[in-house]
Amino acid sequence: MTSLEVLDLSNTFYVSSSSIPTWLGDFKSLVYLNLAWNNYDSFEGEGGLVYIINNACSLKSLDLSDNTIGEVLDLHQINSTKCAKYNLESLNLAYNKMSGPLSSWLEELKSLRYLDLSRNIFHGPIPSSLGKFSNLEFLELSYNKLIGSIPESLGRLSSLRGILLSNNQLTGIIPQTIGKLSILEGLDLSYNNLNGVIPQTLGKLSLLSWLDLSRNQLNGSFPKSLWKLVSLTFLDISSNSLQGIISEDDFANLSRLKSLLIGSNNFSWYMNSNWIPPFSLDHINMASCKVVGSHEFPQWLQTQREATELNLSNANIVGTFPNWLHSMSKMVFLDLSMNQISGQLPKNVGPMPFLLTLNLGNNLINGSIPESLCELERLITLDLSRNKLSGILPHCWRESQIVKVINLSHNNLSGTIPCSMGKLLQLRRLHMNDNHLNGEPPLALRGCSEMMLLDLGDNNFSGPLPTWIGGDSFLNITILRLRNNMFSGSIPLSFCKLSVLKILDLANNNLRGKIPHCFGNLTGMIVERNYSSLIDERAPPGVEYGTGWGKKKVSQVMKGRDLEYTKILLLLDNLDLSSNKLVGIIPEELCVLSALRGLNLSHNHLSGNIPNNIEELKSLESLDLSNNKLFGEIPQSMSKLLSLNKLDLSYNNLSGKIPTGAQLQTLDDPNIYVGNNELCGTPLRKKCSGDDDRRKISPTTNAHEDDDDYKDSRIERIWFYSMVTLGYATGLWGVIGSLVFNRNWRHAFFRFTENSMDWILVTVEVKIGRLKKSIMKWTN
Repeated sequence: MTSLEVLDLSNTFYVSSSSIPTWLGDFKSLVYLNLAWNNYDSFEGEGGLVYIINNACSLKSLDLSDNTIGEVLDLHQINSTKCAKYNLESLNLAYNKMSGPLSSWLEELKSLRYLDLSRNIFHGPIPSSLGKFSNLEFLELSYNKLIGSIPESLGRLSSLRGILLSNNQLTGIIPQTIGKLSILEGLDLSYNNLNGVIPQTLGKLSLLSWLDLSRNQLNGSFPKSLWKLVSLTFLDISSNSLQGIISEDDFANLSRLKSLLIGSNNFSWYMNSNWIPPFSLDHINMASCKVVGSHEFPQWLQTQREATELNLSNANIVGTFPNWLHSMSKMVFLDLSMNQISGQLPKNVGPMPFLLTLNLGNNLINGSIPESLCELERLITLDLSRNKLSGILPHCWRESQIVKVINLSHNNLSGTIPCSMGKLLQLRRLHMNDNHLNGEPPLALRGCSEMMLLDLGDNNFSGPLPTWIGGDSFLNITILRLRNNMFSGSIPLSFCKLSVLKILDLANNNLRGKIPHCFGNLTGMIVERNYSSLIDERAPPGVEYGTGWGKKKVSQVMKGRDLEYTKILLLLDNLDLSSNKLVGIIPEELCVLSALRGLNLSHNHLSGNIPNNIEELKSLESLDLSNNKLFGEIPQSMSKLLSLNKLDLSYNNLSGKIPTGAQLQTLDDPNIYVGNNELCGTPLRKKCSGDDDRRKISPTTNAHEDDDDYKDSRIERIWFYSMVTLGYATGLWGVIGSLVFNRNWRHAFFRFTENSMDWILVTVEVKIGRLKKSIMKWTN
């Protein structure tokens, strides 16, 4: 037993969460030790990992991946007494919870050939000392929080075959020195913040088969040298700011290429209609790459029979849905959205037995929806939104289907929602808004127990709101949008059970009755929650598994505008009951919904006071209570809504002085308060009577005694008049004093005065004489 060299205890859960059995330290000849996929959370404890490694001086491979270790291995404790040299060649600590910088403890691992520290919480820069690991063949640091630039010293690791640094926060340019790694086969720098141009030197990597530079901020053109990488099988440069024209000549040497992912850049591309490519692709993403010349579907795609992904969205494609797409039977993901595809969908959309996502949204497709869509057993996402589809919805859905997302919004569909949709037990998002659908939502929909988003807005639905929503169904719903219909009756109390609801939009209906007090139970609107668990970490390109919200959009009226919000769960909590016939008071319980960003109760018949505890809506950005019958004063507590930037209280019966406060003072539009004749104060012209009475009671008292600016100006005026008086007195005394104390000046002054008086009298007499003569001459 003591001569055991290979020990694999992976995925056994034999190792306790506190320590490793001490007997493992007896295997001093261990060369390979695998403890992956267990519950080990620490290196410490009696018989811990340090103890084992100190005894196993021959250990060359250690795998501790997929545990819950939250500390960093202190290699300074290893080799200190027992082993003369530490010979570890392979270290895998991926999928743990380790944090801290990388530099100090890596210095002991000079013999490493394989290092995988991915999916931890390491932070700080990548140490340049890695350039001293001359034997290193594989470096994997992805999915951490590393910052800074990529060290140029990595270019000295001539044995490197793979560099994976994706999903970090790296910045700066891609080092030119990477082009010196002559045997490099894989380079993944995706999902970072790298900028600048792609180095021409990467074209020297003749063995490179995998190149992923996607999701960065790279610019410039794609180097011509990289089109000559004959070993390249995977190329992903999508989601950057690259530009240029791509032609068929660029692909002449890429006969081994299997994945061509260049979408979401500024490329234009042109291929002759008779071009036959040298490759057979599995994945094609040319989204936002504009077609030059003929805008019809590229004919060369017909040769790609093995393709499982095709993304040609926003590519300026014009024409009808091509029939030859049926021959691509292995298709898993098909996105032709945001083009100008016209005509009708083929009656037989298949056979595409493996299709998971079909996105034809934002086109000019007309006609009806074919029932053949119901035959796609593996379909998860169906998006036909923003087209010109008409007719009734197909009544063909089956329980065997696993559809999670259906988006048929912004079309001309009519009729009712088919009951068969209730058989889609895994349906999570249903977008039916902006059509001409009518009737009542079918009771069968309550079978969709996993529903998270239901948007039936902007249709002609009528009848009472479904009471089964919130009963025993839809308890996971986060967005419920029923606005702009003809629903009537009261708001069901069952809605109060929707504890994770974040958006409730019932605006523009014929709802009556009172706002339920139990809306205070909508706890999804009370606290900011962490929804990262609802978002898939990294699904295959374009495929939305689970509950990932991705690029889904929801239209909401906020701050007086109709906007589309993306990733709505992370951005918005909104309650809109406007333009109905609701009566009664505004329940104080609404004010406990502290996560609300928007509250709109306008255009109803609500009465009573604005709740005094409105300050509890601390996240509120938009508040609209206009066109109701509210009375009383505006609560002073409203001034504590520090995030408020859109307010409308117009056309009520509010009275008293408008509160002042840091945020309210920025809302200086008088239209906010118009139609409330008894309101006074800023920003209205009407002054409050209390201010005028205070001035009348004490006219000698400064009416602005609490105004700091007025106090300052008053002091300045006092100083001004004091200085003027003092100057006048000084000048007057200078004249009088001279006459009193200087005799000659006094005699001269009096002589001057006497002579001046004589001159004035003579002048006056002469002027009067001339005036008399003129009058007598004029009368005669």
